[in-house]
Amino acid sequence: MPKIVDRDAYRQELIIKAVDIFAEHGLNGLGMRGIAEALGVSKSALYHYFPSKEELFSACTEFILQPKSLYGVSDQSEIPENKEQAINSLISTLDNRFQGEMVVLLDYVKNRDYKDVANDTLLRMADRNFQLELSKVVGESNAHQAYALLIGGLMLRLLNGKQTRIDEIASWIVALSSNN
Repeated sequence: MPKIVDRDAYRQELIIKAVDIFAEHGLNGLGMRGIAEALGVSKSALYHYFPSKEELFSACTEFILQPKSLYGVSDQSEIPENKEQAINSLISTLDNRFQGEMVVLLDYVKNRDYKDVANDTLLRMADRNFQLELSKVVGESNAHQAYALLIGGLMLRLLNGKQTRIDEIASWIVALSSNN
């Protein structure tokens, strides 16, 4: 009797695992053969679900930009409603993968001109999703500044060996909400 596979669930499983592979190896570190090996699947199986590396990367990006992924909560859990808890959850989740995300981001924009970067669909989606989530904490008028504090704070934390505390970065962002 043939094995019954839930194609959508299996595709989602591949996406979740591929996120970590991209974070570890960068966007250009592995081709589809290497990604398939790291996933433990055949190259033809991977191509069955994702016709190209670009489509796999796009699916991974869309997955990590979903609100529950941004906050690191399972499908069964809720995003914290308390502003301070929500921002701490967001920062902690991003902090766990920030170095890998920066490697992927730099690979993604490498050798592209600023106009191409400015018009990139995935980068615009990331900007939009982060600013939408941050606007829930600080208001729409302060979301752009909060986004800069988020990325800048995480970069500072990366570069100073995590001496900058997550709650400190959160306090910078939450302080913007008092400006509303």
